[in-house]
Amino acid sequence: MGISVLSLSACGGGGEESSKELKVALGGQITSLDPARADDTYSMIVIQNMYRTLFKLDKDGNLVKDLCEDYKVSEDGKTYTFTIKDAKWSDGEAVKADDFVYGIKRGLTYGADNAYNAQDGRKYIVGAQKAFDKDMKVKDMKDVGVKKVDDKTFTVELIQPVLYFDKLMTQGIYTPLRSDIAKEKDSEWSLSADVPVNGPFKAESVNPADAVDLVKNTDYYDAEKTTLEKLHFKVMEDSVSQYQGYEAGEIDFATYVANEGYTNYKGKDDLYRVDPYVSNYFIDINSLSTDNKALQDVNVRKAMAMAVDRDGIVKVLDTGDYVTPLFGLVPHGIQGEKEDFRKEADDAGDYIKYDVKGAQELMKKAGYSDSKKLTIKYKTTGQQVNMDIAQILQEQFKKIYIDLKIDQVEQGVFYTQVDGGQFETSRYGLSATTLDPAAAYLGMWQKESQPVLIFDDAEYEDLMAKAALETDAAKRMQLLHDAEKRMIVEQAYFIPLVTNTQVMLKKPSVKGLERTPAAMFYFEHVTIE
Repeated sequence: MGISVLSLSACGGGGEESSKELKVALGGQITSLDPARADDTYSMIVIQNMYRTLFKLDKDGNLVKDLCEDYKVSEDGKTYTFTIKDAKWSDGEAVKADDFVYGIKRGLTYGADNAYNAQDGRKYIVGAQKAFDKDMKVKDMKDVGVKKVDDKTFTVELIQPVLYFDKLMTQGIYTPLRSDIAKEKDSEWSLSADVPVNGPFKAESVNPADAVDLVKNTDYYDAEKTTLEKLHFKVMEDSVSQYQGYEAGEIDFATYVANEGYTNYKGKDDLYRVDPYVSNYFIDINSLSTDNKALQDVNVRKAMAMAVDRDGIVKVLDTGDYVTPLFGLVPHGIQGEKEDFRKEADDAGDYIKYDVKGAQELMKKAGYSDSKKLTIKYKTTGQQVNMDIAQILQEQFKKIYIDLKIDQVEQGVFYTQVDGGQFETSRYGLSATTLDPAAAYLGMWQKESQPVLIFDDAEYEDLMAKAALETDAAKRMQLLHDAEKRMIVEQAYFIPLVTNTQVMLKKPSVKGLERTPAAMFYFEHVTIE
C-alpha cells in the first residue's frame, strides 16, 4: 500500500518571503520513473508531477482534461479520436500525436511483469493482444488500433465499446513518450536527470534510494500557473522519523506518520485527510505457484478468512475512523449499479463473516489441529502499519492451528518478489487510479494479466469476460459483483482486511494542494504562506 510524506522548507534570505520549495518525503524507494512501468505509489507521485497525459482525476474522481484539447467517440462506441493541446517537452520539442502512439504501443508489450498497467489496453484495443503475444516491436504494430491522424490528432480503435475507456486514459501506459528517449525494453533512461518531460516539473537530480529533486519546467503548457520553483522528494521509510520531523519543524506535510500523529493532532488544522481515499489492504494468497500445497485447499483459505477479526485490527491500530474494516476487494468510493459498489455487496451479505469456531472446523476438515499445525509464510515490509497488521494476524491465526511466519523484506524488492510469485501469502494494497471496479480491482487477476499465476478459476474468468462485453451498465455491475463474490466468498483467493485513509499532517501554511482519491498529489499550484 503506497504511503508518502510531504514537507516544505523556507527559502534562505529572510523576512516574510514565501517559500517556493516544497520538500516531499516518500515512504519507500523510487523503483522507476517510467510512466508505463511504475506500479508503486511513491514512484507514481513523482511521475505525475513530471509527466502529463490526456486526462487526470480531481479529488472526487471526476475526469478532467489535461493534454486533451478535445475528443470524440464514434456512434458505435469503438473509435476514440483525440486532439491534443499545444504542448512542449522540457527540451523545447513539441508534444505530438506520434508520442502518444509510441507511448501506448510501447506499453502494450514491455514485459509480462507489466501486466497490471497494460491489461486493459491489451484487452480492448484492436490488435493489442496479438502484439503482446508475439512480443512485437512498435514499428511492427501496424495492425494495432492506435494511429496518428496528424501531428495533433490520433485515434484509438477498440474491439468493442468500453463504457469507461476514457477513464482508463489516466493510466500510465497512455502517457506520451518519445521514441528517441524511451527505449522499448528498458527503463534506465527514466532515472536520468536530463530526460525531457512534459509535466510541470523536470528532474534536476535523481537518486532512487535517497532523493529526487525536481525544478519548474518553464516549457510546460500551463507553466505560468505553476507556483513552486522546486520539489525535493526525500525517501523516508520510517513513519516515526517522519512524525518526529514534523514535530521538529523539518517536515511540513507528512502523509505517512506514526499513530501519534493522529492522537496528538486530532481536532487541529494540521491533521490532513484524503476523503474519499479509495484503497484496499488485503492478504494475497498464492494458491497455485508455491510449494505450500495446503493453500490449494479452499477449506484452509476460507478458514483463514473466517479467522480474521477486522474490528480487532482496527482497534489495535488505534487511528479512529482512518482505518475501517473491509469485506471485499473493491473498497468504498466506487459507483456500483445504483449506489456504492461496496455497500451493494455488503448489504447483499456477500462476504465471509468472522467465525473462529467455524474456521477451526474447516481446518480440522483439512487435517489440522492443535497437535498438527500448519506453517504459512507471510511476506510484508517494515513500515509500522504493515508490521502491526502482520503481528495481529499472527495472533489471530494461532486460534485456528496456523503458525504464521512473518517474512519481512525491503520495500524495493517487495513488489518484484510478489509479482514474481515468490510468496505463500503476502500483504497487498491497491489505490484506485481508475474509479471502476473492473479496471481498478477485479480485472487484474485474469489469467492473461497475472505475471505469475497465483490462482486459475474458469468461473471467474467467464464472469469477467462477460462483463467486458456487456454494454448494459446494470448487467455489467451484477457480473462484477458475481466475480468478486467468486474470488472472495466462494474461493477465498484473497482476504480483505481494511480500507484506510492515510494519517497525514500538513502545516496550515501550505495551500493549493491538489489530489486524487488514490492520494496522488499535484504540486504545481501549491503556495506556502
